[in-house]
Amino acid sequence: MKPIYWKKWMLDITDLYGTNEIEGHCKKTDITIVSQLPKYTNEENYHLLKKFKTLHIDLEQSEEELLKGMNRSTKYQINKASKEALEVIITERPSSQDIQEFVQFFIPFAKEKGIPPCSHSKLHSLRTEGMLVITKVMDENGRKLASHAYSLTKGKASMIHSCSGRFDFGNNQERNRIGRANRFLHWNDILFFKKKGYEIYDFVGLSFEEDEDEAMKNITHFKKGFGGREVIEYKYYKASSLAGKAVLFILSKRWRNRPDFLEYSYK
Repeated sequence: MKPIYWKKWMLDITDLYGTNEIEGHCKKTDITIVSQLPKYTNEENYHLLKKFKTLHIDLEQSEEELLKGMNRSTKYQINKASKEALEVIITERPSSQDIQEFVQFFIPFAKEKGIPPCSHSKLHSLRTEGMLVITKVMDENGRKLASHAYSLTKGKASMIHSCSGRFDFGNNQERNRIGRANRFLHWNDILFFKKKGYEIYDFVGLSFEEDEDEAMKNITHFKKGFGGREVIEYKYYKASSLAGKAVLFILSKRWRNRPDFLEYSYK
């Protein structure tokens, strides 16, 4: 596949999805991250390995089968949202302005959730390679309620970021409406990628049973409402510079007690 090059802090990073095989020449960076690996990979190089639980929706099912796989609450909220004055916008070729708007919309959501902001550099790199889709849902006043960003690989659309505007409101009724709109957007995204011939809609990220993070458990509950199949994949980090090795060493200390951590090698 095509490598994705981006920056974080002062590091140059290469991203690969699902395979170590690279199309053409790959330039040397501080860290290479291989995500969505179907098999456990163990090399002798300076590396870190994590397992990753995710949720796959089979897009080769019919629309009726997809709906049948959802739980009652998710179907009810999608149906209710479909009767509201909502507009879904799917951008297959995002502009720099589209990316900037997504990044800015994500910032308050990330602060409230206590998660890192999304990478402007990574989104631009995905866009350059034709591997980025951004979607959003708007209300009748043109206000953005929720937005999603996807990376595209062969046969798979993976949700790399999801955010909503529900933290801007203290009104529970409005928050509930935004929650419905977000589910409605997911449903429209699923139908869009199905129509485009993708085989898998990847929700990217479920909590492990041992995970004590309540916020992550709530996100998992939300995602599993859409049905699908739980899958274990692997994420492999390889350092190629002194700076990269230092960062992996720090991450190994930070992550070593987490349920998704597998191994770290100094070799």
